[in-house]
Amino acid sequence: MGSSSFRIPCAEPRTWLALAGLCAALVAPLAVPGRALAQANGSGGPSGAAGVDRARAAYDRGVRANAAGDHANAARAFAEADALAPQPASLEAALESAMKADDAPLGADLVERADGRAPDAGLRKTLEAARKRFAGRTGKIRVECRAAPARGADGRCLAAVDGAAADARRPIYVAVGPHAVVVQRGDERIERLVDVKAEAVVVVEAGPALAVVGGAGGGAGPATGAAPAEPSSGLSRGWFYGGLSVTAVFGAITIVSGLDAVAQHDRFVSDGCGSGGAGAVPADCAARGAEGARAETRTNIFLGATAVFAVTTAALGIFAVRWRDGTQARLTFGTTRATATAGFEIVTP
Repeated sequence: MGSSSFRIPCAEPRTWLALAGLCAALVAPLAVPGRALAQANGSGGPSGAAGVDRARAAYDRGVRANAAGDHANAARAFAEADALAPQPASLEAALESAMKADDAPLGADLVERADGRAPDAGLRKTLEAARKRFAGRTGKIRVECRAAPARGADGRCLAAVDGAAADARRPIYVAVGPHAVVVQRGDERIERLVDVKAEAVVVVEAGPALAVVGGAGGGAGPATGAAPAEPSSGLSRGWFYGGLSVTAVFGAITIVSGLDAVAQHDRFVSDGCGSGGAGAVPADCAARGAEGARAETRTNIFLGATAVFAVTTAALGIFAVRWRDGTQARLTFGTTRATATAGFEIVTP
């Protein structure tokens, strides 16, 4: 589970230091897409040096295939490298090769994979070109294994689309049109022809009586209940992560302004300008006090702006953003004797 939270303290100027936790809390959700991607591809894949070595080997295969003009294999190798160790260079190379090979399913999958990342200028340009190139040319097939197999049988769902093995644990991108789908679980096997429309999700449900839900043709048996489809409406997650970035920027500015206000307050007191100070009082105490008040007002304004952006971003994440794979966003509240707290969480399955 990934989560972020922010706390707004209302006490002495020194409590602005508590805002240091704001940036760390706001940046925390950025780790979610990578983890969600790993879960979508299985158990998370190899980690550490082994994963990096495999990613480097896959990238090298992609380079060799690209040099040989085999753009289809290059795209798959670069995509594998990015899945093992996500890097903008690997993803950009995979997208470029997918466009050269005109591999719309892989290209659409890679575009979705990039959702939630912070692309550099080169990757952003390539993503825009890929979105235009593959728009309206793909749909998805989702395999749902609902019932437990007989005791002692293999509980895995195996799938193939048009004779090619596919990962039944995640939505399978395919080109628009008819496709032969084979699903096997233990001794049960189904072969169906489904017609996939642009941007649609066809659900193939596997259970005691295997059926096709949302597909066409093939004499499918009775549906046992459709699985939830991919969200078809709502804002892209880019809006949420854009709002998160703006909130983090304002939070950082608030911290800097708050630290300056604290420093001015400390100097004001240590130099004897505070009430009850002993000894000589500097002649510019009034000016210092006015400057400190301005610093505190400035910090309050930035804090208010940060809170507005944080609440707006949280509202977008909860009510407007189109999440996938069962991911949910939620807001929590709490209080202590001195503060009120609000927490924002992104929960991945």
